[in-house]
Amino acid sequence: MKDTDNIFCRILLDVLEAHGVTDVIASPGSRNAPLLISCSYRDKLKTRVVTDERTAGFIALGIATVSRKPVVLVCTSGTALYNYAPAIAEAYHQGLPLIIISADRPFHWIDQHDSQTLAQPGALSKIVKKSFDIPVKSEKKELEWYVNRIANEAAILASDKKPGPVHINLQVDPPISNTEEITPQVPRIIRTMLSSPALSPNNVKTLFNELVGKKILVVAGFMAPDNALNKYISLFSSLPGVVVLCETLSNLHLNGNPYAIDSVISGLSNETKRALRPDIVISIGGALVSRMLKEYIREQAPDVWTLGDTYYGVDVFKNLSLNIRTGPSYFFKVMYHSFRKYYRKNPSAIAGVAYYNAQWNSVRKMQLQERKEFIANAQWSELKAFERIFKHIPRRYNLFLSNGTPVRYAQLFTEYIPHSSYSNRGVSGIEGTNATAVGCALAYKESTLLITGDMSFAYAPGVMGLEFLPPSFKIIIINNKGGGIFRFISPTRYIEHRDRFFCADPKVPVENLAKTYGWGFMSAKSELELETALEEFFNVDKNVILEVTIEDEEYSASLLRKYMRINAVKDIIKK
Repeated sequence: MKDTDNIFCRILLDVLEAHGVTDVIASPGSRNAPLLISCSYRDKLKTRVVTDERTAGFIALGIATVSRKPVVLVCTSGTALYNYAPAIAEAYHQGLPLIIISADRPFHWIDQHDSQTLAQPGALSKIVKKSFDIPVKSEKKELEWYVNRIANEAAILASDKKPGPVHINLQVDPPISNTEEITPQVPRIIRTMLSSPALSPNNVKTLFNELVGKKILVVAGFMAPDNALNKYISLFSSLPGVVVLCETLSNLHLNGNPYAIDSVISGLSNETKRALRPDIVISIGGALVSRMLKEYIREQAPDVWTLGDTYYGVDVFKNLSLNIRTGPSYFFKVMYHSFRKYYRKNPSAIAGVAYYNAQWNSVRKMQLQERKEFIANAQWSELKAFERIFKHIPRRYNLFLSNGTPVRYAQLFTEYIPHSSYSNRGVSGIEGTNATAVGCALAYKESTLLITGDMSFAYAPGVMGLEFLPPSFKIIIINNKGGGIFRFISPTRYIEHRDRFFCADPKVPVENLAKTYGWGFMSAKSELELETALEEFFNVDKNVILEVTIEDEEYSASLLRKYMRINAVKDIIKK
């Protein structure tokens, strides 16, 4: 077969292929020509070309978000690598496997006023698990072993324990475009045998004794879908004395509507909050969207436990007392069986904690019913629009939410979550929303919906023109004249030049963009128009964008503030 004559490039891609890598997002360049050439001759690699490296980085992030498999990024030398930084930072903090291969000039030309040269080795060192640097091609066989070892280590490290990005910097010397006929070789592969830590019988007994008779609150932040975890946390939540609060991004599908956290706890009196105080909080998953839930747990100061999916130094609730280095699904499985065995022998013990579930269920029912009536009587607004949208999303859809307004509204209304829900909540930037959603769509065989604000969408509308877009990818834009969140939050609400310097209406010509890129276009400027549009939107078998316009953005912000102050709990819930 034909391939690049750069043996280091061949070794890298041979090893990564053998480790199961199938997706490559590559950007054009000259210094990375040997890598691009090698990708072009490999049928097992699904290589997609994206000109803009920042967009490319986020598309790779999106594929890894859904597939949970390593995705390779390939770029040329110079500033190209630095354009990956926002996506790599997000991958690092979410724990997503990316393998970045940057082509570089030979080290002796760095800082010599040569074109497209800067210091690339270690450029991403603070946001990758490890950085590697490969020298220019050499006849030394020992260096071929070195490249093979690096490729194996990078492939393993990207997915090992908590996954994350790794960076391989490859120095390339001319000639860069030569090819040759080669005989395919089977590369040396280093295997690993991984096991998840189990708890000893004594540890299980100790943990059970600390939990029994206690009011337990399980809090779930963003996580990948996990059938085993869903099963065992569902069983655990059925126990008396156990309450679960899930964010939309937790991807847990549980009965009893444990979602809509802010709709339940906002507006509650201090006395009611104290009555609902847990003895122990078990926190799983990544960072929470809900500021109110974090503040509630900090104020009530229960013991907080975290599990093996969380770094033991994370103490976001300021009350961490125990980190258990085991996986969440295993933990909830063994604890559930311990409790079931105990309650069979001691049925009278159930009454001692069962009231805690009843308290939360009562508060949840009252708060959600009051808010439902509030929205029904409200005028056209963001609140009204989001409530309607979330009721229409088909269960089979994957949902991607931009940061800012959409991901926060998603915590208010979700009675159920669709197939899966995602957002860039590792570092919560807004610049990569569109491209990450595209990557998610590429990795999911059914439909993917992006819900975004007009400000987030304005960062990279050009993704609508990518030739490899799946037709099942759809977008809803909430046009509220820029960053609507700045009209709501207290630090910026009353700033004199708020609309110019913070909200910054991007005035995106959505309809013109749709026509330019061959997308379907719909619009809604009222509740009735939105209802009508949504019926068609989810049944169109092509790329379509729906622009939902909110004319009175000040009313929307004030309405949301009123919504968050509702307290439907008239009587204090007591034991």
